[in-house]
Amino acid sequence: MTNQTRIDKNKIIKEIDEKQDDVLSNIDSESIDVYIFIKNEFEKGNVLNNPIFQFVFRSYYRLDVAGLSDSQKTRFFQLLSDKQENLEYILSELYEILNSKNQNTIQFSFATKLLHTINNNKPIYDNNVSRVIKKKLKGSGYAKDERICSCIETYQFLEELYRNMLEDETIRNIISNFRSKFKVDNEKISDIKVLDFIMWSLGDLKKEK
Repeated sequence: MTNQTRIDKNKIIKEIDEKQDDVLSNIDSESIDVYIFIKNEFEKGNVLNNPIFQFVFRSYYRLDVAGLSDSQKTRFFQLLSDKQENLEYILSELYEILNSKNQNTIQFSFATKLLHTINNNKPIYDNNVSRVIKKKLKGSGYAKDERICSCIETYQFLEELYRNMLEDETIRNIISNFRSKFKVDNEKISDIKVLDFIMWSLGDLKKEK
């Protein structure tokens, strides 16, 4: 663990601990139930021929309001069905397909949601998580390869951060409180996803300030 990761980890854990009641109260049980539905439906396989799964997934992760074209969404679910876990490849594939504004875009957040659906021990990056870890991607003016490189570096940082946070006793206790509050065991939701809910909630509270 790098010194910077250690500093970031300690600051984040302290803030989560201090705001634990607000963080947990800001998470609704419906979002957890929908997440479990998506997880279970994916495990059944054949997601390309499961329109209900695709509809719920698009709604839950807001694919339909993010400016993705129909072609991008089709490719997204193909990659998900293929259980593609190469982040660079996913980003490149979605970049080559024009979005609804006829632009080539880096879809980092959706790529991490794809990865997490395949492997529930992979973290998710979004704007709320970005507010907590204070790491943003290089600006949109950067070339494709630089943007993708920035995504990979950020995701590696996030993976290392989460791994180390899960070793902390304070976080373990907060995860236990989450499981008790929402009545979900590790079979239903992985520790990484519980931590994701917590980090998302903290970032959401920061947004409201």
